Amino acid sequence: MKEQILFITGNTKKAEEVKAITGLDVSARNLDIPEIQSLDVEEVAKAKALSAFEITNSPVIVDDTGMSIDSLNGLPGALVAWFLDNLKPEGILKILANEENRKASVCTCIAYADQNGVFVFTGTVNGRVSKSLMGENGFGYDPIFIPDGSDKTYAEMTADEKNEISMRKIALLKFKDFIMSERA
Repeated sequence: MKEQILFITGNTKKAEEVKAITGLDVSARNLDIPEIQSLDVEEVAKAKALSAFEITNSPVIVDDTGMSIDSLNGLPGALVAWFLDNLKPEGILKILANEENRKASVCTCIAYADQNGVFVFTGTVNGRVSKSLMGENGFGYDPIFIPDGSDKTYAEMTADEKNEISMRKIALLKFKDFIMSERA
C-alpha cells in the first residue's frame, strides 16, 4: 500500500478491528471534529470525513453507526449514541414495551476522504430488538439487538461471532475493495 490511512477515532480498538478485517495500514488519531445532527449515518459520516480531511490534509476514514427501529419510524438512527447515553438500552426497551413490531436494523458507514473527494461504504444488518437485556459482551445496543438468523443478541456472542456478521465488517470489506482497486 502506498500510504498509511488515518482512522479518525477515539477508540483504538476500532482501529485494530479495521486493520484486522482489511489488512490495510491504518493508524488511529483522536481529532475533535464537528458532527452534524442527522438520522442518516451516511450524511454524518460524509461530513465528518470531509472535516477531518480538511484538518489533516491526509487520506482519512471515519465511521458512524446507527440503529433504526421500524416502529419508531427509523429512530434513533445516527442519534443512537445520544439515545443510549441518555436512556440506556433499558430506556429503549421501555419505549418498546408494548410494541409488537420489534424489527430493527443496525448500519455502519465508513467514509473515506482524500484529494478526490468523499466516498462512503455502508453495511447493514437486519434484526429485531429483544424484550430484555441479554448478554454481557459488547457495548451500546449490543444487549438488545438480535440479528436475523440468530437467537442471540450481539452481547451474547463472542467478539469473533459478532465480527463475522457485523455491519462494520460489511462496510469495511466494501472499503477495502475500493481502496485496493484505487491503489492498484
